[in-house]
Amino acid sequence: MEPQESSADMRSLSPFVSLRSYRGFEKYLSSADRMKVVSYCTSPRMILELFNEHDMEKLEVIVGEKTDFREEIKSASVAQALERYKRRGDLLIYLSPDRDIHAKLYILRNNEDITILTGSPNFTDSAWTNRYQVNNLDVFNCAPESEWHQQALELYDEYMDLCDPDPFLEDLTDELDASDDPPEAVIERWLTVTDAEEENELREFHGSISTQLGEFGASIDADEIIHESLQQYSDSTHSKMQDLFQPFDITLNDSLFRTSIGEYGRAVKRNYDIPKLWVTADGVHLLTPSGRHIELTEPPPNSQAVDMSLANIEAYLETVDKAETDDAAAAKAHMYEGLLYFLWAPFVNQYATAFGAGQVGDVEKSVPFLYIHGEPNAGKGTFLEFGLRLISDNSVVSPIDGATVGSRTPNNIREPVTAFPVAFDDVERQTFGRLGRLRNYWDNWNGKPYPAIIITSNENKPDEWFLKRAKMLHFKLMFTGQSTSRMRMREIVEADNPFYKWFTHQYLRRDIEMADLVDEETDRDDILAVVRDTVIDLYEYADRPLPTYFPEQPAEWEHDIGRQRWHEAIDNGYLAFQRRNDRLVAVFDDDLASYEIDNAYLRNLPRHIRARRAHNEIWITSVDPFERWLQRNVDEVGGFLDRLRTTWFE
Repeated sequence: MEPQESSADMRSLSPFVSLRSYRGFEKYLSSADRMKVVSYCTSPRMILELFNEHDMEKLEVIVGEKTDFREEIKSASVAQALERYKRRGDLLIYLSPDRDIHAKLYILRNNEDITILTGSPNFTDSAWTNRYQVNNLDVFNCAPESEWHQQALELYDEYMDLCDPDPFLEDLTDELDASDDPPEAVIERWLTVTDAEEENELREFHGSISTQLGEFGASIDADEIIHESLQQYSDSTHSKMQDLFQPFDITLNDSLFRTSIGEYGRAVKRNYDIPKLWVTADGVHLLTPSGRHIELTEPPPNSQAVDMSLANIEAYLETVDKAETDDAAAAKAHMYEGLLYFLWAPFVNQYATAFGAGQVGDVEKSVPFLYIHGEPNAGKGTFLEFGLRLISDNSVVSPIDGATVGSRTPNNIREPVTAFPVAFDDVERQTFGRLGRLRNYWDNWNGKPYPAIIITSNENKPDEWFLKRAKMLHFKLMFTGQSTSRMRMREIVEADNPFYKWFTHQYLRRDIEMADLVDEETDRDDILAVVRDTVIDLYEYADRPLPTYFPEQPAEWEHDIGRQRWHEAIDNGYLAFQRRNDRLVAVFDDDLASYEIDNAYLRNLPRHIRARRAHNEIWITSVDPFERWLQRNVDEVGGFLDRLRTTWFE
């Protein structure tokens, strides 16, 4: 029954309101000093804006979307600010773990005035990013003692009954109070949301199918029928399966999944953007996007065939000669290094086993992602296409748009249980804030295949945590070719090249020991050492000379952009070296800002070199590795300090 308002307690009952901009919505919110909100989608940034820009005194928010709200927090600084308001009692956020609440209810209070809003807007400014979007509001203005206000509060309490009793951020407060670690480190750990293997039933389902596929061996017919009992899975998983497999020729009911191998392969590629690939002791197997099965392992037929396949790879790399670059050999070496990673990527789970993934910490630093950066038109997207075609027998022809990357991406790409690498093209810097789950990508691994991850970007240096987990390559070139050059490039990229089948045949015949990864000339591991040796063997088999630009050591070691920047600083007199207490100290010109020293020099040191910045100095603990990496005698390096001393005593 609708409440009956008297003229005494109802200040006004506004008509329906149509809103065409965020500003119109914001005027209601900014007028309040206390708020209770129920919203399906909620923006942490909008919460902070109300406190920082509109002097909000107290805010309660019920987040209706059934999710871990940490996924919406893009940085440690935002988490720290939210926790501070929560600790003071000014902010309370409640989550509904078991049920979506799709309501939108705003109870605003300003002194003795109450405004109640219901309608379509979520508690986020992203709802207004499309300038053609229109939202509606019902606006009720009333007194605190009014029936309207009481009924709104009762409805709010009904929603509160669906929420966890402990407010969001309570666990972070407990961790901060209990830990002796710096707050930043505690918050970074807290932000790392992991999805335990046992909690993901779809991953369990796809893993079971992978086991069946592995039992077929090499003799697989795409028309072969596979089936899986579904009785052990929850109702929510059944519902998700209906959404995933409904468009395909698949029998799916409460107790059974049944289809052909090829149709299952089509469904995986369509739903996850990556095909199903698995590795056995004797071969690499792929279900193509079109539903075919391909055996990606066979012995080389003859040296001439291998020679032709290598010629195709070199033809692609030598298109660099028609690009603008100040070091064509370095550009080719980095591109070849990237192709070696593509060849290795389907075997990443074998390396994860050897390094103890799921049992030993920091495995992600031993099994790195591949990160390729370069300016626009550096050919990064074409490179990904060439690599994907090469390892898929020309059946996978395009990478995934980097704009699709989100906080759920790491879990989504693990769900289909495939060893085919995931290649994201053109990931923007701000997007890395959504990829926090990659920090612990291998932590919950239990032996089921995870895909290797390859990312290209225009950004030179992504977040520090990502740098520690990535193999970095630089495409320092720009393609500006004419139409004939582009047509020639398409011919090379789209040509059939069976090289990967022969590579995997040779690669799988090797007994791989972790000791094989230790570089004899440095104290670093070369994760691609066995790949490198296998490709060199195929060059020898083809009786084809190894190109001068072939990276016999990691290309990023020999052609290191970071080392080039240190050399430029030395040559331009921006720094001098001093030895203090068994440490090497690089003293930079005072005119260089701290962020310039961090970005250009500290963050461009290799991962194995321990160093830190203090003011305008970088203190280097790993002295011998640094001097080997720099390839300069630091005791003979002059700099601005020498010039100052000379000037002082003249």
